[in-house]
Amino acid sequence: MEGNDSYVILGTLEAPHNVRLLAFTLCLIVFVASLLANLLVLLSVVVRPQLHKPVYAFMCNLMTADIIGCTVSLPQQLYIFLTGDTRIPRSSCIAQMFSINLFIGIECFALASMSVDRYVAICHPLRYHAIVTGKRTLMAIAAIWGFVGAVLVPLTILVSALKLRDGDRQIQGVICDYMGFVRLSQGDTQLQAVYSTAMVVVLFVVPLLLIAYTYARVIVECARTRRSDFKAKAVNTFLTHFFMLAVFFVAIFLSVLVSRLVKDLQSAQARNMRYAAGFTIFFIPMANVSIYVFRTKELRREMTHCLRAIIPSDFCGARVHKVSAIV
Repeated sequence: MEGNDSYVILGTLEAPHNVRLLAFTLCLIVFVASLLANLLVLLSVVVRPQLHKPVYAFMCNLMTADIIGCTVSLPQQLYIFLTGDTRIPRSSCIAQMFSINLFIGIECFALASMSVDRYVAICHPLRYHAIVTGKRTLMAIAAIWGFVGAVLVPLTILVSALKLRDGDRQIQGVICDYMGFVRLSQGDTQLQAVYSTAMVVVLFVVPLLLIAYTYARVIVECARTRRSDFKAKAVNTFLTHFFMLAVFFVAIFLSVLVSRLVKDLQSAQARNMRYAAGFTIFFIPMANVSIYVFRTKELRREMTHCLRAIIPSDFCGARVHKVSAIV
């Protein structure tokens, strides 16, 4: 028999069965498409020598974080849609919390590292290959993962020590988040609150300041120069990064702000509004890979070559011959 402290309850869409089935179908499509698209990008970068460049290494870092983000969150909601069982074991909730925070932290620093890479490529093109070397790129990626993991481990230990209340176990969201878990706990949580505030500053504010600095430097350089080709390159290069940045922070702020602004927990409509805001996080991986593939011609070309290598040409020819015979 399960102990009193062994599970929590996640939120989900409150709707008739046919609506929940539609939501399950849409989430399944998003999950499979996100996973396959990100894996294809990673495979293309690994096997195609033309993509062995620092910019694509930073992109792969982002895609790896996206894969973690969708695999640790969406399957649980798919299970809830099918079974209606909203309970999740306490240990699984803490593991999901760590993984979601890892996804968000890596995503922030990955976007920051990509902005620095693009800044160097635009403002110091002649020195780019001397500054952004393959070794430094790999060291930067390893440092990001090590730093974010080191920041999250103490918080996970602090959260694991909390004891949940006997009555209320309902997290007001579709994923196990830190604030939702702390609200269900009893006892003093001041230490956890102080550490989480410091963690937010480190994982959000620092990367944002770095991104703002690189954007400002590029804008200053664009204002100084009269070269139209420089301005066109700057806009084209940073536009892709800006789209991904906008998608990520809009989704994060929506999931956070709506849960703070909508205080009515008695109305099913209000609860669904909060849950819908939480679902926006699930679309970040799909949006990132779509933006990058759509905006990068070289990546599309090499992904096409990779797909042709995966799918045998004789198989495609046999399918065409079969269809022609039927017709």
